[in-house]
Amino acid sequence: MMGCARGFGRNAGIAVAYLLWAVVLTAPLIFRMADGLPKDRGDPLLNTWILAWETRALTEQPWALFDAPIFHPHTGTLAYSELLLGILPFAFPFLLASGIPALGYNIAFLVSFWTAAIGMNRLVRAAGGGHRASFIAGLLFAALPYRFAHLMHLQLLYMGWIPMAMAALIRYAHRPGWWRAWNLIVSILLMALSSWHVAVFGGIALGFLFLFMAREGRVNHRAWPGLVGVLVGCGLVIGLFALPYLRIAPELAQVRDLALAREFAAWPVDVLAASPELRILKPLTAPFRIPGHTTHEVQLYPGLAILSAAILGVRSSQASFLRWASLALIGIGAMMALGPSWHIGPWQIRGPYGLVVTLMPWLTLIRATARWFILALIGLSALSGLGLNRVLRGPRWKLGLLWVGIGILEGWAVPIPVAPLPRPADLPPAYRWLADQPGNFAVLELPVFLPLDADETMRMYGALVHRKPLVIAYSGYIPSDIREIRERLRAFPRPEALEEIMRLSALGVRYVLVDRSQKEFHSFYPHGLCEVSRMPRFRYVAYMDPYDVFEVLPAPEAPPPFLIRPVEARFADVAILRGYGVRRLSPNQIEVWLVWEAGPRAQGSYSITVQGLDEKGEKRVQQDGAPRNNSYPFDCWQPGEQILDHRILEAPVEELAQVTQLGIAVYEWPSLVRLDVQSAPPIVDRMLRLPLYILEDPSAP
Repeated sequence: MMGCARGFGRNAGIAVAYLLWAVVLTAPLIFRMADGLPKDRGDPLLNTWILAWETRALTEQPWALFDAPIFHPHTGTLAYSELLLGILPFAFPFLLASGIPALGYNIAFLVSFWTAAIGMNRLVRAAGGGHRASFIAGLLFAALPYRFAHLMHLQLLYMGWIPMAMAALIRYAHRPGWWRAWNLIVSILLMALSSWHVAVFGGIALGFLFLFMAREGRVNHRAWPGLVGVLVGCGLVIGLFALPYLRIAPELAQVRDLALAREFAAWPVDVLAASPELRILKPLTAPFRIPGHTTHEVQLYPGLAILSAAILGVRSSQASFLRWASLALIGIGAMMALGPSWHIGPWQIRGPYGLVVTLMPWLTLIRATARWFILALIGLSALSGLGLNRVLRGPRWKLGLLWVGIGILEGWAVPIPVAPLPRPADLPPAYRWLADQPGNFAVLELPVFLPLDADETMRMYGALVHRKPLVIAYSGYIPSDIREIRERLRAFPRPEALEEIMRLSALGVRYVLVDRSQKEFHSFYPHGLCEVSRMPRFRYVAYMDPYDVFEVLPAPEAPPPFLIRPVEARFADVAILRGYGVRRLSPNQIEVWLVWEAGPRAQGSYSITVQGLDEKGEKRVQQDGAPRNNSYPFDCWQPGEQILDHRILEAPVEELAQVTQLGIAVYEWPSLVRLDVQSAPPIVDRMLRLPLYILEDPSAP
């Protein structure tokens, strides 16, 4: 009993120490958990959106998990990027409790360092390593220089699931039991459902580990039936989630071919190149970063701490099955990372990658071949654990401080870059306005961006607020028809782009948001804005900084002439109300038509309020904004022209039943000061009051 308590206390202490290590390695992120993202707002924000969408889908409509609201009208669009379900458990409770997507993502980001340390610690311990060696091996694996080249790729940072699954396999094969079988199942599923990269690499690692264990007779005969059951069960679950990915695999394989594999292949010199994010290694490895080639994908420097300990591990007599499996992973990972063909002097020969993809073409779906080096890093780290266990015995335990010190220096990237991210409540008001509009219509935001960058991911982030489908988005894969649509929309506001928007309206696009802050549209204002606003199918809604919002109408509307009652009311020199009409649409809706004539000083920042008042003049329903229907902002009004203003006032039945008159006023924006009114009907507080004549029967005279 005392031993169990002591073991639990030690494991808890190790877990806390690794968590603190994760916080130190990623500083100052711990102070920006709710309003920042590590590295940038590209892939990190995409993964933030995925985690937030999955949280929403699993709590509201789990059957539609893969039908993420991007690339409308496509379905199954979650399969266009990594699944991240094996990562979601860490983000889910924080997303659900706070509603702050950045918080959920950043928790998952920190935990990726923690799981890396825990995973390698468990692997070394399962192979017979001591507490000191396994603890240091975990520290070094969490601080791998390679991790800091991929701060933006959360799915790759969860490579720690691989050693954790390897440890579970060793323990179950040695002494099978229900708890160990469950541990193995959970480890494999977390590994496979976090990332298909990690799933493929982890499957290979587990395969080689099992092969060498079986060769050495390390698999208990009682474990075989359970292992078959685990393999079948995990295969069924993983296959279920893989089906949507298999649907798009043929088209994806056409894009991710051998030519792309060559572009992202590593060169031997890349093992000397480290990420510029690393403070100590940045200047030391700068000579090995080749301009035009050395991107984050090929910064493969494994670290002297890992390498030196791994060399010692090669000569270790302990856990030879892990030693041989590690050497196999190092060889396979290094050779596959070099891509489909190798250049040796004047000769070009086909590498192992080129031979393997001939037999398994689907492997080209792993776009960046240099990522295969993750297998080599797993092997090196496991060997380093064996090497550390060999030397850190007895009084020599202080040597461990040397490896820890080197590991700290090599993995020191503090402060890591943190990109600011507004909280959902601080996003542009247009998103909250869209959230209030009924229906599941699609939204189009302009301009489209080429290449796709953080601006598209910010729009996806905004969609978490308004919850409407997007036509254009960012993902690991973009369908060919969406790429064609994107090209045509680049011409906005030219006719070909407007025709494309009309076509998209038939597919469910209702609102178009034009970001006037973008340099592409600086020449669009004011002439282009007025020109588009006057088109019959575009109704200008409002300017909501930085967006001009347009509604795409199915067909131009016109008021029935018998609804209009003549009136003349002048609102300063800005506008003249020439007529109005009201019709009941339902017990809680009335339709209001206003006929305006632009005055000599119409151009300006004005808005209109239409209120339903009871007999005492108290407001029961209200709608504010620029004129509706086929109209356009005041800035585009020409003196003397007629503008039709169509609104629908909606309120509870008991409220609407008390409305007996309309109140109409024009006011300046944003001061909210009402304009003077000159008219025969009653005027109260610069608001025109009109009797409410409602025609229940449209055919009434």
